[in-house]
Amino acid sequence: MFNWMVWTLPVAIVFIGVFMLIIGMTIWGHYSPPKIHKGFLRITTDRGDRVYISYISFAFFMICWIAFVEGALYVGVGLGVALAAVILKWG
Repeated sequence: MFNWMVWTLPVAIVFIGVFMLIIGMTIWGHYSPPKIHKGFLRITTDRGDRVYISYISFAFFMICWIAFVEGALYVGVGLGVALAAVILKWG
């Protein structure tokens, strides 16, 4: 059924990570409802909005990193995770 899809370990890790993130956010939201605040993004966001924005920002950053920087992929991942963490914390 999924023979057309190349399931490699990195792809599986990303999908498992996204799945775990959704489950974790659901459980966290059940026990502690999100609070809306306004950070440096200049829009009112709650926890779920910032997770989505940080996830999309990480993906865009990695596309740019792969396009413009030769090699050093782990450095790009580290910088992308740092960017996502800043958006999650202060966005």
